[in-house]
Order: sequence, then structure tokens, then C-alpha cells
Amino acid sequence: MLSSTRNAVSEKKWATPTLVDKALPWERQLPTSREIQRSYASFELDQMARVERRLPFLAVLIASAPLLGLLGTVAGMLVTFAGMAAGNDAPIDTISSGISTALVTTEAGLVIAIPAAFILALLKRQTETTHLELQKQLHARLAENSKL
Repeated sequence: MLSSTRNAVSEKKWATPTLVDKALPWERQLPTSREIQRSYASFELDQMARVERRLPFLAVLIASAPLLGLLGTVAGMLVTFAGMAAGNDAPIDTISSGISTALVTTEAGLVIAIPAAFILALLKRQTETTHLELQKQLHARLAENSKL
């Protein structure tokens, strides 16, 4: 019997002991307040920063839309004045096409910029709300962790 046990040990036929799961209630270690703060900060840096980094670029695009409309207005007015300078009996088509171009580009710039400005304001407000909610959850979790 002793020799068979030695053979089993030397040949590693016995099952190696396995560790008991650390998730047992009496062995579970609660995260420290520093770990909780680190996880929330990591989420904010990874997820929230992705959105907040893009907001200034969106603001620049929104601000440029009326300027592009103004550029089209100037181009349309140049066509109008060129038609008027051609002579006293300039055809009305030349003048009206320039005015039409000016009005259409102005309208397009405003149609793009106004709704986009509202969307940008909503996105900024949503990021602020999300940031405040994360802070609220962080403080609640820290308070709960300190009670245990």
C-alpha cells in the first residue's frame, strides 16, 4: 500500500487541490474607496471624454454654416451686380437669378445652423447631466461601501 502511494505521488496521479472560489460571502473582499473612485474616473476618461472631445468640433461646424450661407449671398449679389452693370437694359433673368442664389444659400446656411445649434446645446446638457449622475452614483457607492 505504501509503495503504491509513493508511486501515485511520484507519477502525479493524484488530483491537485483546487482553490476555493474567492466569491464566498465570508471571503469576498469589498473594493476600497480608491478602487471605486478609480473605476468611475476610468469610465469618465474613456467614455465621457469621447463625447466631450467632439463637441468643440461640432460647434465649429455649426458656426461655419451661416458663414457659408453668407458667402453664397455675396456670390449671388455679385452675379446680380454683374448683370446690372452689363447695360441699362439688363435682362431681368440675370438679376433675379443672382438674387435667388443669394436667398437660397442664406436659407440653407440658417436651416443647417439653427437646428444644429439646438442639438449641440442638448448634447452639452446631456453630458453635464451624465457627469453629475456619475458623481451622484460614486458618492452613493462610497457611502454604501463605508457602511459595510
